[in-house]
Amino acid sequence: MGDFTHRVTDTMLRSEFLPVRARMRIMRWIGYDIHPSACIWSGAILRSKKLHLGPHAFINIGFFFDGHDHLEIAENVRIGQFVRVLTATHEIGPPDQRCLVGVRSGPVSISKGCWICSSVTILPNINVAEGCVIAAGAVVTRTTTPNGLYAGVPARLVRLLNGHATTTNISQPC
Repeated sequence: MGDFTHRVTDTMLRSEFLPVRARMRIMRWIGYDIHPSACIWSGAILRSKKLHLGPHAFINIGFFFDGHDHLEIAENVRIGQFVRVLTATHEIGPPDQRCLVGVRSGPVSISKGCWICSSVTILPNINVAEGCVIAAGAVVTRTTTPNGLYAGVPARLVRLLNGHATTTNISQPC
């Protein structure tokens, strides 16, 4: 799909008027790699199809993916409101132009069972390891350790989480 066509389609798909189930069917039909049990709510901006969404993954409203490199979201991942995933950035230049024009990119991977809370930003070349929780408002600048609770700007390990669930499993919201 060409850039213009993709932007028009993406704009229509993020509409609040389009039911979630219809959105997901259309996205799979036009070539997005999205598991049938995955769900993306309205308002998501997906700048390309370089996305894999695994089984029972859920993306809440206002999600932004810049689409420059690949984004892998594994099974049972929950992504909160207004999360940003960036797969491209720029180098710092000399005083007369601090943001160099050339783009430096890298994929992002969010592993099985993670919870990415509201307003998190994930930068390029990051692997959020299995079972991690990234607290609201955090900026993830480095790959994480499995089952870690991360918070802050930049995100730092607060503590390791045990391997057992503390609540019962909640059904898929779509």
